[in-house]
Amino acid sequence: MGSELIIKNLHANIEGKPILRGVDLVVKQGEIHALMGPNGSGKSTLANVIMGNPKYEVTDGEIWFKGENILEYSPDRRARIPGSTASVPVATAR
Repeated sequence: MGSELIIKNLHANIEGKPILRGVDLVVKQGEIHALMGPNGSGKSTLANVIMGNPKYEVTDGEIWFKGENILEYSPDRRARIPGSTASVPVATAR
């Protein structure tokens, strides 16, 4: 099984305040990971940085998805990568 998402030494700020400091994560195809931690530990920041939210500044590191370094991609382009969450049908409960 190959790696789908690889995050290497990711550092990110919001409004000049460092939130992520050297995050490393590998999620292989078919795996499910849960990010847990106290308020303010960077869980939402990590999700926003992966999605490309322009409010967050990446100061170091890499984000690879399906063999592509997505850090320079726009949020729209990230959403359109085959296999990203935006391209997977979502079931809703009724």
